[in-house]
Amino acid sequence: MTDTSADDFENWQPPDDWSSRDVLRAAQADRRAGRYAAALAKHVWYHQNEPGNVVRLSFALSDWRELANVYPPALQKLEEFRDQAKENLLNGNNVTHSFSDFERINRKLDEAQLSVELFLWLDKHRPELARKCYIYAESPLIRAGEYQVCGKYIDPEHTLEIQLMSWDIMRKQPSHTNLPQKFNQKSRFDFRDHGVLSLGMCQQFAVLIALLIHNDRSPEARAFAGRVRYEFNDQVLNELVAEALEGQFPPGY
Repeated sequence: MTDTSADDFENWQPPDDWSSRDVLRAAQADRRAGRYAAALAKHVWYHQNEPGNVVRLSFALSDWRELANVYPPALQKLEEFRDQAKENLLNGNNVTHSFSDFERINRKLDEAQLSVELFLWLDKHRPELARKCYIYAESPLIRAGEYQVCGKYIDPEHTLEIQLMSWDIMRKQPSHTNLPQKFNQKSRFDFRDHGVLSLGMCQQFAVLIALLIHNDRSPEARAFAGRVRYEFNDQVLNELVAEALEGQFPPGY
């Protein structure tokens, strides 16, 4: 595909022996070489065909955003995908994936307020959809200070029970049978040798506690914090929980 065929990017297909990762690498190479239409074609294909790896999609959108900085058609197409995701959501099509797409693109375009506005509309007019989408709306809602709205959709005890079930399953796997009883954590941000809780799980518990505090549910927050500490003897988690009981959200929220 040459760079003069910008109108044909919807029809581009990768060679049969290419993986989706190969497509993304080729898009990056095209952008660096100034073949912007070719790069856009590959980003469009990748976005439509990548099976759903959230981390990989996030990296791909970051690359797409870099392309959009120098190639306006790429920005226009990214906004079209964002608008289509919103339309799909409102039509009830693949609701959670559509809102996730909408939120991720808004984040890359520095337009997170659009995600907040859409969720607030759903909260008021389509609460059944709002409940399905909340997991993807939580972070922008917190950054916007919409703590009371968040409070309507959190269920700390249910969340903890799910994590306990997951942890119990993991602990029974052969690769985890010899884990030591206690772990000494050097840094709250260094989880390479952690072995117990992921940073994401620690943050999730802390967010729930902070939201309870901001919703004037302090007794519930303290009780939940106590149970979390009892279930997981983890220094990093304890630090985040202590800050959450003061109403502080984890870094990044």
